[in-house]
Amino acid sequence: MDKITEKLNKLSLPATILVASIILGGFYYASQVNKQKSIERQQQIEIEQKQQEQLDKELKEKQAKEEAEQALNACLRGADDSLKNSFIVLCKDDERISGGNETSCLMGTIDDTISYMTASNLYNSLFKRILDKREKDRAECFKKYPQK
Repeated sequence: MDKITEKLNKLSLPATILVASIILGGFYYASQVNKQKSIERQQQIEIEQKQQEQLDKELKEKQAKEEAEQALNACLRGADDSLKNSFIVLCKDDERISGGNETSCLMGTIDDTISYMTASNLYNSLFKRILDKREKDRAECFKKYPQK
């Protein structure tokens, strides 16, 4: 019995060291796996943030482009409205154009009216100045609201 006890005592120290090493190794392995998963989660969060920032940037650029386009269109409509108002005054003042009714020479679109007045040989210096002002106003619109 003493021999068995003596053998157990000799084996217990290495067995204890072996069990302790396995337990410590398991804890170390678990902590490294947890650390790696944490790093991967952080990288995924960073990727998602960058994607969201890119989407936000694209959305802002799209909104800015749409706003600039709307502003340009409003400016161009303003130039056309100014032209139309000038045509109304011109039609009121010139019996040859209006035939007594200022709206009779404002047929269809502005371009139709311009074609009508040009074809009717009603193209005088006032008419030319009105058209030049429209082109100047339109050019100013394109300078003020450039399109990309």
